Order: sequence, then C-alpha cells, then structure tokens
Amino acid sequence: MTPGARLAFASVGLATIITACGGSGSGGSAAPQPSLSSSARAVTVVALGDSDATGIGDSSGRGWVGRYGALLHDKLASPVTVNNEAVEGKTSDQLRSELSNDASLRQSIATAKVILIGIGGADLNAGDDALAASRCKGRACYTKVLHAFATNINAIAAEVHHLAPGALLRAMSLPNAYPGAGSAIPAFITADVSRYEVVAVRAAVCNAMRSNGGRCVDVVTAFNGKSADSDAYASGLMTKDPCCYPSAKGQEAIARLLIASGVPAAQ
Repeated sequence: MTPGARLAFASVGLATIITACGGSGSGGSAAPQPSLSSSARAVTVVALGDSDATGIGDSSGRGWVGRYGALLHDKLASPVTVNNEAVEGKTSDQLRSELSNDASLRQSIATAKVILIGIGGADLNAGDDALAASRCKGRACYTKVLHAFATNINAIAAEVHHLAPGALLRAMSLPNAYPGAGSAIPAFITADVSRYEVVAVRAAVCNAMRSNGGRCVDVVTAFNGKSADSDAYASGLMTKDPCCYPSAKGQEAIARLLIASGVPAAQ
C-alpha cells in the first residue's frame, strides 16, 4: 500500500516480536491461495483484510497467508485448507460491515479453525489525501482516521471471536515502509508521520487482540527494530517493486512469526 495507492507494508528474536495478547492456544482482486487439502477434516484457515493480506509483493503469489497455510500443514502433519477473503483497498469500516451483513462470510468464519487478519493500510488513504491537499498538517491528518481504525479493529475482532470462539485468532501489524524507500514515497509523507501511523496501528491491533482472545504479531518490530525506523529494504524484507510491500522473504518472515505464536491442534 503506497500513499495514494498506500504504503503497505530484520529479524529480532521471536519471543520479542510476537506480542501475546491473551488467547486462543467479497469481490475485488484478492490473490488466490492454494487449498492444501480438500479433506473434510482439514484445518480451515480464513484470512480477512486488505492488500496487507493478499500477497502483493511476493513474486510467488502466496503471500504470508498462503505461506502460513503451508507451514501449518508441515507443523501439524495434517491437511490444511486456506480461504483468503482479503481484497486490495478494503477498509476496516468495510470489513466490519461485511462481518455483520454477509451471511456467507459469517458462515465461513464460524467453521474456521484459524482466522488471520491483516488490515489497516487502506484506512490511511484518507489521511494521505488530506495531507497531500494541505487540509491539515502532519499527524493531525491521521488522528480521526486512526481513532476510527482502533474502534473498527476491536469490533472486527469481537465479532470474529463471537462467531468462532474456539478458533485461533491472529492479526498482524504493519511494517514501516518509509525508511529506505527514498523517492518511492511521496514527499508529503515524512519519517515522523510514517512512524506515527505504524505505531498507532500496532497499538490498535494488539489491543483488539488482547481484548478478544487473540494474539498480534508485531511486524514493525520484526522489520524495523525496536525503534520502528530501521530500513527493511536493506534487509531484503520489503520490496519497491511493487512499492512498498513485504518481499517474498518478508512474507515468509510474517508467516513464520504467526506459526511461532501458536498453532491449533490437528483435526
């Protein structure tokens, strides 16, 4: 997700990167995810979100969702089916509405063993537009946007937990795509603004997981270090083609962090 089309999205020790938050042990152009099994007893994974979860940036097309499915299959030695409902450009407000009104999506979640969430980048477009148009300055352009996102992600997590109380619930935060991106980032985005966004999104996601029986994966620390401003392009975790998303290496890193946060029992 780049500004306008939005900035989407080093490794520290896994215990530091994975934030435990309590816990359970569509239209558009969503990237297809392979079904690793059609078995009726397969562990079913459902992914929700925007371009953060579609696999953009991964030349294999699998993204962290598909890679997670493959790793889970290997970990459990059990069949796994992946249903990726993520769609590029989807906002948290749209996802919240779908969870309330889309009977098919609700049924899919209710029968899932694992629910993965990767959303937040598309929400920031409104702040980018306001900043680019000089309707506000710096962080002030994102205050209302981030407040609304925090409310929505908590409601999303609560509804998912209500629909599938026994499922493993996981969500990823966003990496900081600014450090090292150079001219790929529009000039109106500053280092301060970018860091502010990802730290606020991380807090919202992790609070939502903590309140609703899930866990969040702190991708900004994994990609950008404890200061949240290290260059993830230099480490090969992000790519500028397309800009600015996790590379195949970065998508694999996210998938492995999710696996390390705990897995469901085999069916």
